[in-house]
Amino acid sequence: MMDLQLSGRKALVTGASNGIGAATARFLAQEGVAVAVHGRNPDRTAAVAAEIVDLGQRAVTVIGDLAEEGVVDRVADTVLKELGPVDILICNAGGRGPLSPVGWEESSLENWRATFEMNVHYSVRLIQRLAPAMREKGYGRIVLVSSAAGLQPMGNQPDYGAAKAALTNLAVSTSKWLRGSGVTVNAVSPGATMTDQLRRYLTRVARDKGWGDDWTEIERRAANEMMKIPAGCFGQPEQVASLIAWLASPWASFMTGANLHMDGGVVGTMT
Repeated sequence: MMDLQLSGRKALVTGASNGIGAATARFLAQEGVAVAVHGRNPDRTAAVAAEIVDLGQRAVTVIGDLAEEGVVDRVADTVLKELGPVDILICNAGGRGPLSPVGWEESSLENWRATFEMNVHYSVRLIQRLAPAMREKGYGRIVLVSSAAGLQPMGNQPDYGAAKAALTNLAVSTSKWLRGSGVTVNAVSPGATMTDQLRRYLTRVARDKGWGDDWTEIERRAANEMMKIPAGCFGQPEQVASLIAWLASPWASFMTGANLHMDGGVVGTMT
């Protein structure tokens, strides 16, 4: 197994109470990283933190909706108090406004604002709060979790696709701001990844389409017939987490301002 050389580092992972965020927090802990686990649900967040402690690493929990006024500063203050300046910032928390998914006709300015708050604005604020200490230290890794929808937007959910595209743009801009400092900034754009939310959705689809109860068959048919994923399967949170952890390591010191898409070939672009 490759040693990512992360032992002794400290990280904040947002949206880490489940899915890709939880997998990333666990993966970093396995590599020797102390992790601040952020989430909105106290019980789920505490459960992930407990797993990290079981792995022999330090974990602190930080709770709050990052789209709400003042929460970003509270989260940053808590992390700095409990762990000190972090070496790694993973902005994974995100989502859609209260009316998503909607098309252009139904998409309100309020919904656009909410979606950008949930994805872009909090990331900007955390970078502003935490990146200066990384630059002063001469080492830092910032990874913004975008989406394949930011590269290949759909006809609906225009607010979500635009917000995720903005994250990849932010990664490039921030990398130039921090050039030569030892701090790298990259984006990761997952495609359809088998989170609990996606599993629940596919279970409903399978019931409606009469695909039966065999999960292997449901996943095969959904990936190939419905979503037409060239890889023929869905991604797993741990796979995305492994890419994020590599970007957070010294091995990735020559990669900054990049957007890596792990989407099973759906986007299908050379850039």
